[in-house]
Amino acid sequence: MFELAVANTAEYLISRGVVAEGVAIEVAELPGGVSAMVIAVRVPSTGAACVVKQALPQLRVRDEWLATQDRAETEVAAMLLCEAITPGVVPGIIDSDPASHLLVMELIPPAARNWQAEVAEEHVHPEAGRWAGATLGAWHAATSSGTAPADIDDFEAFEQLRLRPFHETVIERRPELADGIAPLLEKLRSERRCLVHGDYSLKNMLVGPTGNWVLDFEVAHYGNPVFDLGFFLSFVVLSAIRWESLTPELRTLADGFLAGYSASAGEGFAGSDADITAHTACLILARTDGKSPAQFLDPPSRERAREAGIMLLRRPERGLWQWL
Repeated sequence: MFELAVANTAEYLISRGVVAEGVAIEVAELPGGVSAMVIAVRVPSTGAACVVKQALPQLRVRDEWLATQDRAETEVAAMLLCEAITPGVVPGIIDSDPASHLLVMELIPPAARNWQAEVAEEHVHPEAGRWAGATLGAWHAATSSGTAPADIDDFEAFEQLRLRPFHETVIERRPELADGIAPLLEKLRSERRCLVHGDYSLKNMLVGPTGNWVLDFEVAHYGNPVFDLGFFLSFVVLSAIRWESLTPELRTLADGFLAGYSASAGEGFAGSDADITAHTACLILARTDGKSPAQFLDPPSRERAREAGIMLLRRPERGLWQWL
């Protein structure tokens, strides 16, 4: 099978008819691609730009972590569906090559910044929390009335990229937490209610002066909506633990997210506050003791995050910020 690399990107795009032969292009691998080879392409003469992405069979992490490359086709289907529900917040699909598990999409303007990177530079953008919640709520609500489309009905990538390396790995490494995590894991496996993004977080969103965007749909599936809320909020809580001075703004962001979600999906659509807190706890612990630890945590904040995750897991009825 064709394997994407910087050196062969131009030839590949010409063969697919995305770029005309003889046109000069600039090609560069984008950083942070753990699960995929991601390459940015620009055509200086026309200003055209795109991203070429190929799903990797083995993720770039310390532990062995394998995943089906078919998730690339699921990603395309989910992006098209979500773009139809909320136009303008998902990059446009330019080309899809199922034989190579590869897709070409719109490159978002450089003025848009990665939201997690912005937080690390003390630019929280708390006002965008409501947008993130409303967008997610719209996706969940719009897809909750019917059965999953065949091209988004694959649950295996979610197992491989989330449940096994996150929940199951934490149970293996922290068996004293199994009684709290196992029932929540079962709910994620048994309840198929709507389209779930599976990677909905600050790290996969861009915020900019002309709009905000959501990226990385490769873990999309039909499942339990509470996962997306817990995943998003886990990054907000982890950021507050890592950068304590930003906590007031991050709490405002989280409050706006939950309010926006309820306004779009309906009060209690994803579960009670305690349900959301408990699932957030699992995903905080996944970033301290799972296969994909949060790279922005230093050793002291990682230990504080573990303590916070355990507290939230054991007493979810006391709320998301009880660890403060």
